[in-house]
Amino acid sequence: MIRYVKMYMAAILLIAGISLSFPSGRYWKAEAASDISVHAKAAILVDAKSGKILYGQNMDESLPVASMSKLMTQYLILEKIQQGDLKWDDVYHADASDQDLSTRPGLGNVPLYKGQSYTVRDLYNAMTLVSANAASRALGQMAGKSDKHFVEMMNDKARQLGLKHSSFVNTSGLNNQDLAPYQVEGTASDGENKMSARDLALLAYHFVHSFPNEMGIEKKERDQFPVTSSYSIPLRNKNQLLPNGKYSYKGAIGLKTGMNDAAGYGIVALAKREQRELIAVVIDAKNKKGKRSSKARYMQVQKLLDYGFAHWDYQKISPDKFLPSSQQKISVENGTKEKAAIASKTIADLIPKNSHSIEAKLTIMPKFLTDEKKLKSPVKKGTVIGKITLRDGSYGYLTPELEKKAQVKATVKEEIQKENWFATLMNEIF
Repeated sequence: MIRYVKMYMAAILLIAGISLSFPSGRYWKAEAASDISVHAKAAILVDAKSGKILYGQNMDESLPVASMSKLMTQYLILEKIQQGDLKWDDVYHADASDQDLSTRPGLGNVPLYKGQSYTVRDLYNAMTLVSANAASRALGQMAGKSDKHFVEMMNDKARQLGLKHSSFVNTSGLNNQDLAPYQVEGTASDGENKMSARDLALLAYHFVHSFPNEMGIEKKERDQFPVTSSYSIPLRNKNQLLPNGKYSYKGAIGLKTGMNDAAGYGIVALAKREQRELIAVVIDAKNKKGKRSSKARYMQVQKLLDYGFAHWDYQKISPDKFLPSSQQKISVENGTKEKAAIASKTIADLIPKNSHSIEAKLTIMPKFLTDEKKLKSPVKKGTVIGKITLRDGSYGYLTPELEKKAQVKATVKEEIQKENWFATLMNEIF
């Protein structure tokens, strides 16, 4: 009985022109997305400009992500530089622990020799291009004054940015066992940096928007690292999506790869074509036979990006045109017109190319409504009475704040006066 009452009340609200609220990402799934199957533990595809989620798979499970977590270290270092607390030419003096950690076989490092000095730029390039672990730790010590404090900064920044399924135990993404005896005090001996696919995409979104002038570093394919004053080694970007990479992808810019036993092979990719800029994340990619491989992460992330570029494009639209007929005109109480037509500005939005699948919902601010869910009169032309949200086949947005930002103001097309008392009386009588 209760279920039928709820259905009846929902129908009344819709007839009155009031939208029901649907949780982001639960109902608005693109038809074309069902055509792709991503072989990975988790994956997500996001519009880098708006934070709209175009595809999602196990988006919110906290998983080991290995060196992809260095994106947080990069973020904090660039933020310190932006704030003036660090400079690119500030110098780090390597000690015995740096030399020990950086020369261990199999840890993907560049050597930092005891007694040698390295600039922030040297270390940042090594961390970004070849995922150098000791360089990442050295930068953390420069920015945080200690390993422990920098890891606290990483976790604090995760909370500030809205990363709800992330936790960090070190600067690099190594398993703590590989860091021994240099683990951060208070972290588990076998601890791992963990993030969800959504959190990685959200961090990448903030990274792109916060440091647009530093994105050139992500695209750099080669550099030199000065191990000593007389000896340098080449750095070659590990991201094989870049133009000279083994799996080059048109428009690829960055951002970060990662691999260890717990995480498998993963990647956070950024690619841009014309107006469209997409973020794709794959965690623990596998081939069709279910086996982990480096190639698999590139094949799966390319599949995601291909889907985005093939099925989504920027178009100019008027959101009010996609409202259901019951919401295009709203009943007015005691007005000189029975209904008020709803309008919105024209916007450019990333929407499915098959735009016939687009719908919209209207949410009216309570202060403009009577108890009977009608608009109060009088109402002036152009009055903003609420918001229109597009339902366009996406999985919602990375955060509720980004969803609100994407909403479009709903206005009244024409002025409607309040009826005089005699006309109101006659309407009530007849």
